[in-house]
Amino acid sequence: MKNRNILLYLAALILAISFGCSTGEEIDSVKKEVKRVGMVIKIKSECIEEYKAVHADSNYGVRDLLIEANMRNFSIFLHQLDDGSWYEFGYYEYTGDDFEADMAKLDKHPRNIEWLKVCDPMQIPLEGYDSWAEMEQVYYND
Repeated sequence: MKNRNILLYLAALILAISFGCSTGEEIDSVKKEVKRVGMVIKIKSECIEEYKAVHADSNYGVRDLLIEANMRNFSIFLHQLDDGSWYEFGYYEYTGDDFEADMAKLDKHPRNIEWLKVCDPMQIPLEGYDSWAEMEQVYYND
């Protein structure tokens, strides 16, 4: 078994060298670029329990649509700030090739439209925004 693993490693190394890759750095440089998105929106305090319920693991919601739109690691966090207001902080990674097209397709999907009819009334966009406000990424540790 050990000899087989060594042979597989050597074969992979030979292939990498054959294609002009001499180190792992060159192989890593062809990794697909990931768009990381952080966003924020207020939530009505009287809607927090309902919001948690519609996002519970037992409610499949639109999870499959997010995956079809190449959105991975979609997470939502909830926090009350010192002023008493509640905020949602969302994060996801986009792994597709055409962000605008994927988001347009998601926006038009009937089930997503119905989902937003449930969730949007629970939220209060920040001033100057119609929905979630995208945040600036200042750091990422890979």
